[in-house]
Amino acid sequence: MNAHSAPAGDNSASAFTVVMLSLVALTFLIAGIAVFAVGALRPAKVDPSVAALANERIKPVGEVQIGNTATPPGGATGGMAATAAADAGPVDGAAVYQQACFSCHASGVAGAPKFGNATDWGPRIAQGIDVLHQHSLQGIRAMPPKGGFMNLSDAQVQAAVDYMVAQVKK
Repeated sequence: MNAHSAPAGDNSASAFTVVMLSLVALTFLIAGIAVFAVGALRPAKVDPSVAALANERIKPVGEVQIGNTATPPGGATGGMAATAAADAGPVDGAAVYQQACFSCHASGVAGAPKFGNATDWGPRIAQGIDVLHQHSLQGIRAMPPKGGFMNLSDAQVQAAVDYMVAQVKK
């Protein structure tokens, strides 16, 4: 007998095989019971009102339009032009501020003048409202054009600037 062979009466290799096969069989048995239990708990039919609520929660926020769609009144074609045409009514600068400007101007991110802070806004207001409008539309330093909200019309951006300036002048 050499150093690498097992003694004739040693059944450790076959015992190991039996134990491993038993563990594999037990694993499959537990998995089968779990699949059966989960299947038994699943409702046979989904309530249509629950399905409608779920579909409402996961519906897409928007849609992509490719090509020329029907021309709306005023001759604007889909996309941003249609958004600008829809925004032709009076513009609420406070609402635009809350939607687009608040995240940076409330805390002064990247040097943005803080909302209502006369020290931050004073030198900017001294340049004139036209310069402020131009900077907000075209971007300046860390601020991208229109604050990064390219779907806003020029009038909306200007209304937001006017609102922020008015809060400093109070």
